[in-house]
Amino acid sequence: MSKYVILFTLLIYSIIKAEYIVGDHVPDMQFVDTNIDSIGTIIYSSQSTKDIISSGKIVVISFFGVG
Repeated sequence: MSKYVILFTLLIYSIIKAEYIVGDHVPDMQFVDTNIDSIGTIIYSSQSTKDIISSGKIVVISFFGVG
């Protein structure tokens, strides 16, 4: 039972101390996307969240797990 109390307390603490809340504007992030073409050449392209959002796409950032 005490494990659940500790986990709940940590969850509440992390929510209270969150730097951003829903609706806040965050700084523009730059990242490099890699793709492989049909002959095996790696193609690097730089993108930013501002460019993706302005093209009408939705950005989902996942900090937990791969994929």
